[in-house]
Amino acid sequence: MHFYNVWLRGIRGIFTWHSADEVKIGARVKIYFRGKPRFGIVIAEILEKPEFKTQPILEVLDANFINEKYLEIAREVAYENITYLEKVLSLMVPDKFSFFQNPAKKEIFWSLVKSPQPSLEKEGDKKKVLPVKGRKQIAIIECLEKNSEVLEDELLEIASMATIKTLLKKELIKKRTGKLIPAKIPVEKIPRKIHELTPDQKAAFEQIEQKKCPSLLFGVTGSGKTEIYKNLAKNISLKKNKGQTLFLLPEIALTPQLIAEFRGIFGDQMAVWHSKLSVGEKIQEWSRCTSGEAKILIGARSASFVPLQNPQLIILDEEHEWTFKSEFSPRIWTHDLAEKIANKFDAKLVFGSATPRVESFVRCENKEWDLVILDKRVTKVEMPEISFIDLKNETKKGNYGPISEGLEEEINNILANKKQGILFLNRRGFFGSTTCKSCGTMIECPDCSFPMKVHRNPAKEILLCHVCGFLKNFPKTCPECDEKDFEFRGWGTQQLEEILKDKFPTLRVLRADADSTRKKNGFREIMEKFQNGEADILLGTQMIAKGLDFTNVDLVGVILADIGLSLPDFRAEERVYQLLTQVAGRAGRRQNRGKILIQTFRPDEALFKFVKKHDTAGFIEWQKGHREQMQMPPFISLAKITFSRREKKEAFQLAKNFAKVCQEKLGKDKVDWAPAFFPRSHNQYHFHVFIRLKSRENLIKFLHETEIPKPAKIDILPTSLL
Repeated sequence: MHFYNVWLRGIRGIFTWHSADEVKIGARVKIYFRGKPRFGIVIAEILEKPEFKTQPILEVLDANFINEKYLEIAREVAYENITYLEKVLSLMVPDKFSFFQNPAKKEIFWSLVKSPQPSLEKEGDKKKVLPVKGRKQIAIIECLEKNSEVLEDELLEIASMATIKTLLKKELIKKRTGKLIPAKIPVEKIPRKIHELTPDQKAAFEQIEQKKCPSLLFGVTGSGKTEIYKNLAKNISLKKNKGQTLFLLPEIALTPQLIAEFRGIFGDQMAVWHSKLSVGEKIQEWSRCTSGEAKILIGARSASFVPLQNPQLIILDEEHEWTFKSEFSPRIWTHDLAEKIANKFDAKLVFGSATPRVESFVRCENKEWDLVILDKRVTKVEMPEISFIDLKNETKKGNYGPISEGLEEEINNILANKKQGILFLNRRGFFGSTTCKSCGTMIECPDCSFPMKVHRNPAKEILLCHVCGFLKNFPKTCPECDEKDFEFRGWGTQQLEEILKDKFPTLRVLRADADSTRKKNGFREIMEKFQNGEADILLGTQMIAKGLDFTNVDLVGVILADIGLSLPDFRAEERVYQLLTQVAGRAGRRQNRGKILIQTFRPDEALFKFVKKHDTAGFIEWQKGHREQMQMPPFISLAKITFSRREKKEAFQLAKNFAKVCQEKLGKDKVDWAPAFFPRSHNQYHFHVFIRLKSRENLIKFLHETEIPKPAKIDILPTSLL
């Protein structure tokens, strides 16, 4: 008798069943749990007979459902991020596999067993009768007589499933199950060419191929990193071990152009994974990846949890993006998960960016990763010319709007020259805040104490909280003094769109932000229109700042570069630098050099000097000095434990007491505590406790050994201190 631990979705804890036959680890099985049939995954064998009574495994549905190595990875992720194994496993498997026996759909082909021959209705009767009756049955037979095999979907256009089953019962037709059906993901209609590698690209490609350790591909915007990725993936697909490629992007907005690029190479062997796929689409894509039918998976962060059959190449493009860190349990960096997968499968791992993280450069200096540099654009066009506009001078001239004189002139130039431009403003909506002119009351979210943003649609104005999503109609009068006069501050993309249309009557504008791209495939449609020349200006938030390649863009305007710069966080300057450099890289990628105009109230900020010179290496060295001096990552390991309660006093006391316990064990210099930067959100008060230790292993061990009041959010190596 064999005993196995089986994971069931939605059940806290792991339970044990038995089987007379040996069952493979990672198999999907049918069992009874609390009197009901359920489907679970075998995650471990128990070598000793349990002291309690166990029930039998009823059936093995799929012996190779999940590669056992991914179960090992799940255990490591759970331990290192102080969370439950069940939570990690739930991210690896779509819900439906826990409740339905066969949720994935495969191609079904129908063919004739034999052509129906007429027979006598009864002995002695001269009348001959066909074994098929009715117009629909005859139509199916005629269709199958003309074709050796026909897809079920095509037959269903002729007749109903009941008719097909009738012919099956008469043993006139038979069915064959084919491959899993790919999800119908719309492909960008822009034609994409496969280019030969330049000498610089070829040298970078060969350096990556030769190295065993992970590679950091540090390539300026427009240097052709994607061509290198394509060649690496093609090499993997040609190898005899049938390896797969995992291509990760920080957000789904970057997938349309990449899908078009790789679909041309891999066809239906490519799969896509992101949050906007339907449940049915996820089932199909997941099944194709785990079965090995899909040779390349392109997706956002969540795609890293899809258990591939044999990953041999993992690419993290735009590796600097903070969205590669999960804000929900397990709060893991995708970089760490990718390294675990690469180590388990002996896969090649490539991180790519024009503005890599400080942590990534330090990994290269420590010889853990190999640094691969592409410092020239493929087109040999110079990096764009960057100019700064001091908005304080604009206000002195009486210009209080978001369009400076210099930017207005450049927009007129691209209109005259039939070129295109990109305007970047990292704040959606219409206004940033609303204040009563009479009593000074700012309209805040009732659950967050955070200024609500004005959004406009054709029907009405609304107020939206960008923290928790609370929504309400714009008030007719001040809720405090009942006056009707309001003052609005801050620009948003909606307001900027209206200003552009008023100031430039012939200007065609497309807006890409969370509001305008809400519908499925909304972002893809906007990008196609812009690429096809249906707009002069693409206006948007950070979703347009990276990864996009447009032929005719000569101008990029940054409306306000100061957003995020004043935040009391050790990564604030790094984020602003990365964002500005990435958005600047959208201009002048083909023929002309391109112009970048950056508007700011603080042109003397030190980081802007590095932005102007395109000096990422210099900026990283400058930042490393700050981080080491402040004792911040990557020079120490940091954990942020957050206590959130509806009562402020309770959250305060929990954080204070836990910090005191930690200080007694580690010393006061290694533990701090403070209210969150946004102290109240989602109708709760938040307090942070920060723990800093040199060793990550010791930090994780300490957190496991120390009792932490529940519920608490535990974040190892957080993206920010806020």
